[in-house]
Amino acid sequence: MRCRLLRVVSVLCAAPRSIYRELPGVEVYDRRRDARTFAGDTPIVAHPPCNGWSAKTRHQAKPEVGEMELGLWCAEQLRRCGGVLEQPAWSHLFAVAGLPAPLQKSCDLWTIQVDQYWWGYQTPKPTWLCFCRVDPCTVHLPLRLRNRGSRKRNRYDAWSRLTAAKRSRTVKPLAEWLVEIARCVQ
Repeated sequence: MRCRLLRVVSVLCAAPRSIYRELPGVEVYDRRRDARTFAGDTPIVAHPPCNGWSAKTRHQAKPEVGEMELGLWCAEQLRRCGGVLEQPAWSHLFAVAGLPAPLQKSCDLWTIQVDQYWWGYQTPKPTWLCFCRVDPCTVHLPLRLRNRGSRKRNRYDAWSRLTAAKRSRTVKPLAEWLVEIARCVQ
């Protein structure tokens, strides 16, 4: 997929040491450069804080003040500017913000479930991606099959050994793919 070469894309709610900083034509908004200062003039890749929205960790999460609202704000920016919003699979943000569930469509929004393992993440990491003003025909997914011979428990043990920073990290191939998708916003 090749769209507008080097069309500027804004990444909202990036991690402090985000791989997005290495990509050309990307404006990165993190804690220091508050995402809420985003002018709304470019397509986005949004990674709103997920611990308060995650179906798996929500019960024990202690979101910082404003994190939940930031998720809703990112959903608004997605509708306004187009691009893609990323959250863990089964994120409650989707229902609260009125985003479609995977394989559903609502106006110019549509969502799929992917596994970040396909882009080289160390362990299975089911993820929902919601797209806005992106033609589904331009989205080509990689596919990397897991070794089914390994025991399921071992895969989850590997997840539990990752630090919180590594669990939330976006691998470079996925970051590049998401930015290229956002450049295809119509």
